Amino acid sequence: MAEDADIVKVEKELNKLISSGRLDEDSEFIRKAFQLLCNQTKKDGNFTGINQALAVARIMLEEIYLMGEAVICLFLKSLYDHSIISKEIIESDFGTHVWKLITGLQKIDNLDTKLYRTNAENFIKLLLTLSDDINVILIRLGQRIYEMRHIELYPEEKQSLLAEETALLYVPIAHRIGLYTIKTELDDRVLKYTEPGKYSQIDRKIRETQKDRDRYTVTFMRPIELILKENGFDCELKSRVKSISSINRKMQRQEVEFEKVYDLFAIRIIINNMVESEKSDCWKVYSLVTDIYTPNPKRLRDWTSFPKPTGYESLHTTVVGPSGKWVEVQIRTRRMDDIAEKGYAAHWKYQTGGKKEMQTTLYASIREMLAKPVKLGHEKPISGDKRELYSDEIFIFTPKGDLKKLKAGYSVLDFAFEIHTQIGFTCTGAIVNGKMVPLKHILQNGDTVRIMNSKNQKPNPGWLGILKSPRTIARVKHALKMEIYKDAEWGKEIIRNKLSQFGEELTDPVINKLISAFGCEHILDLYQKFGEGKIDPAKIKKVLVLPESVSTVPQQQEESFPARISEVLTGKEDFVIIDPAIRSIHYHFARCCSPVPGEKIFAFVSVSQGIKIHKTKCHNAYQLITRYPYRVLEARWKENLGNNESYSGHRS
Repeated sequence: MAEDADIVKVEKELNKLISSGRLDEDSEFIRKAFQLLCNQTKKDGNFTGINQALAVARIMLEEIYLMGEAVICLFLKSLYDHSIISKEIIESDFGTHVWKLITGLQKIDNLDTKLYRTNAENFIKLLLTLSDDINVILIRLGQRIYEMRHIELYPEEKQSLLAEETALLYVPIAHRIGLYTIKTELDDRVLKYTEPGKYSQIDRKIRETQKDRDRYTVTFMRPIELILKENGFDCELKSRVKSISSINRKMQRQEVEFEKVYDLFAIRIIINNMVESEKSDCWKVYSLVTDIYTPNPKRLRDWTSFPKPTGYESLHTTVVGPSGKWVEVQIRTRRMDDIAEKGYAAHWKYQTGGKKEMQTTLYASIREMLAKPVKLGHEKPISGDKRELYSDEIFIFTPKGDLKKLKAGYSVLDFAFEIHTQIGFTCTGAIVNGKMVPLKHILQNGDTVRIMNSKNQKPNPGWLGILKSPRTIARVKHALKMEIYKDAEWGKEIIRNKLSQFGEELTDPVINKLISAFGCEHILDLYQKFGEGKIDPAKIKKVLVLPESVSTVPQQQEESFPARISEVLTGKEDFVIIDPAIRSIHYHFARCCSPVPGEKIFAFVSVSQGIKIHKTKCHNAYQLITRYPYRVLEARWKENLGNNESYSGHRS
């Protein structure tokens, strides 16, 4: 019997919702979705979920002004989450739009919202791009309002997360779309949870001063009411105390106690007139008010001529009231007041035409407002007022929770380069949402990505088919080019050193002559060939020799390689004596040629393996001597050293 009473109660609540008048088109589908939810509730015997769904639906309809499909989505989502209803049934019985709303809410549910703390602004943009339908964010806002109104029902850890998310995400969202009443309520509830002592203190002082404030407002408003009536204006006057969170911010910003906050309340004048004369009527009322009380010209705000992006319109001024107190006066029409209280949703009341057409226009406006960073009174300034809708952007989480903006369609490799060029060059793949993926994997909005790196990884031409960023493609092309010409610097030094031996410098005419003589394509090609040892440096002299009619230097035969070795070694003061009895010098015999006593040798100082002894006939000798002449030392065998001397391959 108790169960039947509960069913009757929730059905009455549903009937109240549908009787609002805006759900006529969808009432049949709403009842059908609600019946499915009721059937499951009867099986579970727990009416908490269905009561919560009805409460959120009321918020969405009456405070955010959403339409019937949002309510249907709300009723069906928990059934789909628990696999009680399938995608196919939802699409066939309720339409693809309802299914899109459900999947959009699921995407938000799957986000790790603990990661938003480092960049709330990008997280708001991420929420905007998760679904094409702005209803998804508005439904989620309705759910958050319910959660904050009943925050005490959740575990302590959940309460803390709800309050922090609300402050950084949902308060700014409500502010941007002009839901100022909701924004203020959420702001106050966050303060009540995070700083209950401060909240209670301000709340108590507001109540303690209520009688004095009421007397003052009556005294202040009486002459205004009389003069407006005398001039034929039908107006409503009311006073409004500023929110607790707003007063708290003023106390912090001005560094004053509660009693020193001079603008604790505001007087609102709402004109009941025809829309055609709104602006002129607001200014006429302003003129009458300022005939009574002296205004502060620095505190005049005209949002009737230049409405806020949210659609907010009002005329604000601050005047000196009785006893010399400053009082803020807000002047607006009934239409302006509705929009100020309910945001763009209030336009339903004043527009004509098809609901679908109006809905499309309304939600386009909301999407644009959400895309634009707006500075709240207590927020840090946000630079760069971006006007695009971010439709071509996605947002990616790093393992530390940082949120990075990326172009839609970009790959793991693109993302690695976005983090840092060197990370891109050494990227081997990534772990995306806990799964290993290759470089070419296309990232999706909200992915959490950990880049994998290896010091042995190098860019290759295949990357050019993966990358999308023109800037990154240019970097990789340059890196590939540098890999091809990795020995170019050594080749340049070889040419420079050789030229210096016969008094020439590395000038453009000389370089051009060498490029032509050796059949190279360009300067890097020339340097690389010398660096690789493909061109003998001795040929430089022959290429640059003066014509016979001018030259006074007799033609010489090309030097032999042993002669070049002798030339490199001539004049070197340092040399190594190869003697097994000497223990003070660490050297190795090179394995590439394994010199033995009696053979002509030289010593080469390597970077990591000390001194190595090579034959002058070693096939590596040319490269070592031409590339690194400054590392070459003369080496001599000890005189009268017999061939039967024993060597172990090194001496130290």
